[in-house]
Amino acid sequence: MALMVGACSTTPSTPVAGPGEYVVQPGDTLYRIAQRSGRTTAEIARWNQIKDPDQLEAGQVLRVVPPGGATAAPTPPPRSSGGSGGSTTEKARPAPAPRERDPVVPPASRRSDWGWPSQGAVIAGFNGNSNKGLDIGGSSGEPVHAIGAGSVAATETMRGYGSVIMVDHGGSYMSIYTNVAKVGVKQGQRVQRGQKIAEIGPAEGSGRARLHFEIRYRGKAVDPRLYLPAK
Repeated sequence: MALMVGACSTTPSTPVAGPGEYVVQPGDTLYRIAQRSGRTTAEIARWNQIKDPDQLEAGQVLRVVPPGGATAAPTPPPRSSGGSGGSTTEKARPAPAPRERDPVVPPASRRSDWGWPSQGAVIAGFNGNSNKGLDIGGSSGEPVHAIGAGSVAATETMRGYGSVIMVDHGGSYMSIYTNVAKVGVKQGQRVQRGQKIAEIGPAEGSGRARLHFEIRYRGKAVDPRLYLPAK
């Protein structure tokens, strides 16, 4: 209801995002905002004192960089050691505005504290474009497990993906499980490696039942096979 009101009502002034800020749009979730800004849901929630992620409202202005990160005064350019004619020009020239750096994908490293989300064979691999993760074959009703300890960042339904679970593992890592059914966890819940969080959902159309699984670092998809135990 809050989103509908925010989307349909008109106000004398439209919220405008300043440096390092983002205006919540109808249908936004904390995870989607964090993904766009290259941050984690925990960081966005902490910087904005968000206690309940379900209470986001369209038009709400959120900080998406660390406090002071977008407003800190830039370092002035060094003075020229040459003649005075050049130094006057340098002092008058404004320093460039700070720019958010693109997410950096860490070197791939297998994690001893992570395991596979399901036991099936990989039927479609990561390529970074048409497939941002892995498709793991299975049968409808087979268990889906958390790959490691973390906190459930979101449980929602997304068009084309069915039911989706997102788990924040800290360190800017997020695991995503889509096309699941009988979701057994809720937002904010702590989970452990190997804990059953859902079941593989039914196949769409005449296709084969499968789990679509992703690992993201700072919102950028990485190849899960480089981080999970060899299989």
